Amino acid sequence: MQFAEVLPPTPNLTWTLARQAGCTHAVSSFPSDGAGGYLTDFTSLQHQKQRFADAGLDLVVIETGFPWLDLTKRGLPGRDEEIERARNAIRNMGAVGIPISCWNWMAVFNWTRTSTTTPARGGAKVTSYDHSLMKDAPLTPAGIVTDDQLWDALKYFLDAVVPVAEESGVYLALHPDDPPISPIRGVSRIIRSRDAMQRALDLRPSPNHGITMCQGTFSTMGANIPETIR
Repeated sequence: MQFAEVLPPTPNLTWTLARQAGCTHAVSSFPSDGAGGYLTDFTSLQHQKQRFADAGLDLVVIETGFPWLDLTKRGLPGRDEEIERARNAIRNMGAVGIPISCWNWMAVFNWTRTSTTTPARGGAKVTSYDHSLMKDAPLTPAGIVTDDQLWDALKYFLDAVVPVAEESGVYLALHPDDPPISPIRGVSRIIRSRDAMQRALDLRPSPNHGITMCQGTFSTMGANIPETIR
């Protein structure tokens, strides 16, 4: 087992606190390009890997996945260019020694909450999701996005990237949809149950195509966590 913390891509106080707490490994994102995008080239990733190493932390996971895959997830024209960028990012991760990509298949928007200030234990503020608050939410500009559309596009993506992950020594860890509720604003969420996660794995079986075992999300699905882990 590795003791890790999710940390920003550039040093700040949390890096110091993580080391003081005994962390030896780090989970982070692709470095920023300064304009709201991400750098995935070899040199940028090498510098990021070394920044963590110089701070006494081994960067082992990129958690942002491939955030540019908007067209890809919906199976739209232009997806091949997005996929090629993902393939190159995987190759560069392997080359610099970042072995895991935590990614997701949530189209149009990522994880979703209806509140970021819900009171919790000890007065802490936490995020929460109440689907009843979304009943009158408008469709996104993407309109209706169906289950079949997402499943077909996922198969296409996996066929393109899993062989590159195998060649590069990078493990793809698919995160379940958060929250595992569908649809939200007309956009389907397909990785919303244990069976759905297994179906995703079966689309392209490989040791390099696995899951992010997010216990909170699986618990929200109603899954028995110890049994699911086994």
